[in-house]
Amino acid sequence: MKKICILSLAALVWSACEKLPNTDGITPQKVVLFDNAAVTTIKVKDDSGSSAPTEVKVRLANPIAEDTYYQVSLDKSAITAYNQANKVDYDLVPANTLAMSYTDQGVTKTATTLVVRVPKGQQVSAGKLQFNIGALVDANGQKLSGANNYAVALKLTPMNGTVIVQNNRKNALFLLSRSFKTKVAHLRNKAFHAIYGQNTGKQESGKTYANDVKLTAWTMQYSIAPINASRNAGLMYPNGRASSDSALYNVLYGGSFLFMNGGLKLGFNTDKGKNFKFQEVTGHPSADKWYHVAVTYEELEGRAYLKMYVNGELMFDSAAPAKINDFPILCFGNGNLDAYVREMRLWSKALTQGQVAATQNFVKPDSDGLELYIPYNEDPYVEENGQKVVKNASTNPNKKLPEKWYIHTINGEVKLPTVDYNTEVEF
Repeated sequence: MKKICILSLAALVWSACEKLPNTDGITPQKVVLFDNAAVTTIKVKDDSGSSAPTEVKVRLANPIAEDTYYQVSLDKSAITAYNQANKVDYDLVPANTLAMSYTDQGVTKTATTLVVRVPKGQQVSAGKLQFNIGALVDANGQKLSGANNYAVALKLTPMNGTVIVQNNRKNALFLLSRSFKTKVAHLRNKAFHAIYGQNTGKQESGKTYANDVKLTAWTMQYSIAPINASRNAGLMYPNGRASSDSALYNVLYGGSFLFMNGGLKLGFNTDKGKNFKFQEVTGHPSADKWYHVAVTYEELEGRAYLKMYVNGELMFDSAAPAKINDFPILCFGNGNLDAYVREMRLWSKALTQGQVAATQNFVKPDSDGLELYIPYNEDPYVEENGQKVVKNASTNPNKKLPEKWYIHTINGEVKLPTVDYNTEVEF
């Protein structure tokens, strides 16, 4: 059940396939590029950084009959361009966490801007250009926020005027995948219901609440390691006050994902999704056994569109079976639920594929559009005036939905699954 590689897919937006640039009469062989992928992911631990140096190579399209030199430097503009293309929010790592060096002909230099050499008649840079990521702390030694995304961005500049740089490989971007430990919830036997604004009890015809909001765009997001992935195990779905029939009920059946709308059943339909199966967890739910799921919905020009991502890969892409814009109740699971779960979120916007990939493990609590955020590493509620009020970790100041959510109660039954927090996972 190896986790799908997720962050490199966003590079398709930032660094689409291109022909070599127009050379305007310069010999085509005099083209240089980073030999590394345009976007790479590096695993780091907050307390100790990367486990090994990351090596960077410069490559010529063809050999040149003399030594040539190239400047490699940190370049925040590459991150800015990547963020704009993918609608994400990576920051350049603080300078105090990065050590970059170049060793050539027995001499080692350390700086954030270095000059590398490609020897006469060769195509790949000589020596070793590399960088290490240290502990993720600021200049004062304080730990960096666990919710921030960081990257190393390098720019390649020829120092010989007759050499040009290939446009789509003039930057190399290294996204930091931050390793961390957290307790996770083991949910089973019942569904979780959160209801906003007013805890209106049993769902029945005619029941309304004046402050209900129609969301014309939304995202449901969560991470799951299923113990039961085969016997109609419920996942996250919307619900209304007037009926318990969800407009987008969904379950895992035989390892496959199914959307349900009335009598209509929809499964994954993309090339990646058609044969995809969720695998059941046995033993400890290690990081490679988790699935990071996002369902996005958006109404455009009178039509509704639905997408679903698993580990950042697009698994379902279609017109929605109905307009699903009025659901004051967010549910997770059913009587067959048995899974490790974390990071339940509801957004009032349709996340892009890049945003889905960038927010799989953690999210900034004040992110635009984040309406409900339940990390689920502890009980997600507090007692207040005889009701269970959801501990909403979202600090987004511009919420579209009412601020307060409750654990839904129906005829005295509090809609919470059986839970324990006895499991810790290192992601």
